[in-house]
Amino acid sequence: MPIENLQNYLSLLEQHDQLARIKAPADPILEIAAITDRVCKQPGGGRALLFEHPSGSSFAVATNLFGSLKRVCLALGIDHPGRLHDRLGELLDRIPEIDFPNLDRQLAGLPEFSRFAAVDTKEADPELISAAQPDLTRFPFLQSWPRDGSSSGHGRYITLPQVFTSSPEGSNPNCGLYRAQIRGPRELAIQWKTGSGAARQAAEFLSRGEKMPVAIVLGGDPAMLFSAMLPLPGNLDETAFAGFLRGEALRTATCGTVPLRVPAGAEVVIEGYVEAGDTVTEGPFGNHTGSYSPATPAALMRVSAIRHRPDAIVPATVVGPPPMEDCWMAVAWERLLLAFLQKLLPELADIHFPFEWVFHQSAIISLENPRPGMVREMAEKLWRLPWFASARMLVFVDATCKPLELRRAAWQCINLLEYRHDLIHDAATGRTALDATGCRSPRNRTETDQDIARLVGRRWREYGLA
Repeated sequence: MPIENLQNYLSLLEQHDQLARIKAPADPILEIAAITDRVCKQPGGGRALLFEHPSGSSFAVATNLFGSLKRVCLALGIDHPGRLHDRLGELLDRIPEIDFPNLDRQLAGLPEFSRFAAVDTKEADPELISAAQPDLTRFPFLQSWPRDGSSSGHGRYITLPQVFTSSPEGSNPNCGLYRAQIRGPRELAIQWKTGSGAARQAAEFLSRGEKMPVAIVLGGDPAMLFSAMLPLPGNLDETAFAGFLRGEALRTATCGTVPLRVPAGAEVVIEGYVEAGDTVTEGPFGNHTGSYSPATPAALMRVSAIRHRPDAIVPATVVGPPPMEDCWMAVAWERLLLAFLQKLLPELADIHFPFEWVFHQSAIISLENPRPGMVREMAEKLWRLPWFASARMLVFVDATCKPLELRRAAWQCINLLEYRHDLIHDAATGRTALDATGCRSPRNRTETDQDIARLVGRRWREYGLA
């Protein structure tokens, strides 16, 4: 059965001993983030955390919700991330010939996908109550790092906001995961990602001189959060893709003050408008690099309404040097991306985003039967795709290299690369690809004799090493 809301998901985590309840008061200013960061660094990602009594708020905070492989699988109703690759691969197999520029339309036109389009209830979510006076400061939004928001003195952020927008005509609904800075009771600064669906739609509203309706959703089915996080092709509807991930269409409810529909089951819904061209300076913001991204202009959203569950729980994430929660969430994208890539580039056997590289679109990629010159061809094809347009480094290995991991790839780079030929550098962008397949000068690889391996396995206990 799909997960309907965050509170159901927390109950599921508790059943699997994946949730720690923290009853002691904890401050949303720096303290909760410091606790979360320490837990994220534990082997396997630690447990999810429910802070029941954040200082200064009557609402609880949940962090590290998806910070382990087990929790990612529980969130998406699968037993292994490979199931995502298999399901999407089967769907893509129904497209006779992939046309990447129109892949979003090709997918949306499949009956096997369109049946997951969201079902509009045509009414407001009955689980939510409307605040008489919208006040963002009532909620325990986090400040993660000491200099966050220091350019304007506003350090608190919504870090897991599902931001819903649409085109001026109300078509092309879009949902993305963009950080939002709290700037007072009724103002937010939203940092659209350049080239994102929301940024493109904001440009349309700006060209018309019209204000842009925005709805920010916290909580709900985790599948929607994952769908919002993923860089899906083109204008593919994130709510429909969330339905595909969960195996059942989402139900959507109407907003009260903006002409948008959002998934039912949310903890909090924040509604408002961005006036055409209305920006403020947002940042700096501590990120995965271990430093602060600089303060930059961001869209200013003025809040028109806030609706929430009476016992709302605010989901939050902490961004910092890996390993962190978002690294584990990226495992889901890695498996889905593999399905897309194998339809476009059949020679590609597997892909892996090392935690240390994942946020730079950098990857270890294995190829079937590599030949001299093949890596250069593959790198150039990948760099033309939006998913790898700014990839700092791509390392290519032979498909016999399993599992794909940073340590093994580093070993092959040192031992198999001929740097005069196998280091491929794109001077215009600074992108680099490394051919660590060893195909240019094949070597006789050392391998354990299989008969001896079986013998040693049988006698392992006898050696006294078991």
